[in-house]
Amino acid sequence: MLVKLAIPMVIISAVLSVPGQIKPDLVVTGLQVDPDASGRFAARVTVTVSNSCRGSATDASFVMVTFKETSRPGSKAIYFVGSRVNPLKGGESQTLIFDAAASGKQIGLDRHVLAEVDPYRKIAEATETNNWRTINPNDAGSPQCKTSR
Repeated sequence: MLVKLAIPMVIISAVLSVPGQIKPDLVVTGLQVDPDASGRFAARVTVTVSNSCRGSATDASFVMVTFKETSRPGSKAIYFVGSRVNPLKGGESQTLIFDAAASGKQIGLDRHVLAEVDPYRKIAEATETNNWRTINPNDAGSPQCKTSR
């Protein structure tokens, strides 16, 4: 007599870390605000984004620039602009230039500027704590100027 046994198959999938696989690390390595001809308002913002982990690569990402009333936590944002960042291999950078005057608003140089790459956390990175940089354009070049991560 021949008996057929039915053995259920269970397929388990898991995401395993491949030994030696290096995660990327997106960092805003440069942030500059250029004044307009009057010297009182923002005309252009230049942001440089880098992948600081050699041997890694990222998918396309996004960078967001926010002009805020002050540097205080919870300060009101008055203007946003953003753009796609191309995929970056380790050690590569991309510089993006935003026309701050394109909105028709006159954004004073007394505003606090925050640039953040991957603000929506779409890229799994080696560290998520260094994705941003801030500056107050009026303080640029003065001893009090603090460009922080």
